[in-house]
Amino acid sequence: MRSTGETVGQARTVTGIRTAALAAAGLVLVAGCGGSGQQGEKAAGRAGHPSATPATGLKRIPGVGERLQSRIPADSRQVIAVYGDGKDDTTSTVVLYTKGEKGAADNAHKDTDKGAADNKASKTAKAAKTSKAAKSGANGADTNGTGADTWSRDRTWQGHNGKRGWTLDHHEGDKRSPVGVYSLSDAGGVLPDPGAKLPYTATAAFTPPSYWAKKTRHDFDYVIAIDYNRDKGVSPLDPARPEGQSKGGSIWLHMDHGSGTSGCVSIPKSGMRYLLRTLDPAQHPVVVMGDKADLKA
Repeated sequence: MRSTGETVGQARTVTGIRTAALAAAGLVLVAGCGGSGQQGEKAAGRAGHPSATPATGLKRIPGVGERLQSRIPADSRQVIAVYGDGKDDTTSTVVLYTKGEKGAADNAHKDTDKGAADNKASKTAKAAKTSKAAKSGANGADTNGTGADTWSRDRTWQGHNGKRGWTLDHHEGDKRSPVGVYSLSDAGGVLPDPGAKLPYTATAAFTPPSYWAKKTRHDFDYVIAIDYNRDKGVSPLDPARPEGQSKGGSIWLHMDHGSGTSGCVSIPKSGMRYLLRTLDPAQHPVVVMGDKADLKA
């Protein structure tokens, strides 16, 4: 049986070979979303109001109804919830939830340069671990103490989604982000690997085209592929669309430039670094994303 290290190493090698082949074939990045490198973090409290729920002891992901909750794999212990403000809105609140009694505190050491705003959020999460956290929270959050089978709110960022909002039927060029639950398998970017646990492809091929707006120049310095209509185990740049080109693709988590995207989800650079260093294939990370009405359905 291969070790985890061997498996990850082989995956990175295969990804590197495929990326090199794409570059050799003259692949230019012409698809993807917008969002550059604003640093810092804003408190939650919008888009599903995750801050209104306890920070620990959560029996389920707050603000997510049974339709999508049931699609979160039983073995997943890391969930990124993207709470869109509204069906046609571009702003979102992005929250990382981790399952297990260790929660956010044990992850705090993983990002040494996350900045003062991240530290403040960590302290807030710890302070919320009181007797009140054992009671039922707002938005129907079911709580019952802490333990290996409960969720903790780890980090929160303000971000953006598609410039036309959200859709249950995403297609190429609609400028809306797809609602759903998707695994997170591969990462990459223009910048060197910051210590990612997901297979990471570093290449200048992620650089946005020169005719894109200047503020998007660093959109893809860091990228985590959302497994919507893509093959897993390859670079986010891989153009394959298993469900057909009309269903769109290149839906990513990436760096924020302060406005809507072409369908991706964007958060600050410090958040991307934190996620890259924290999301672990062994924890089966997924993203559940959508406007608050569709999330609750």
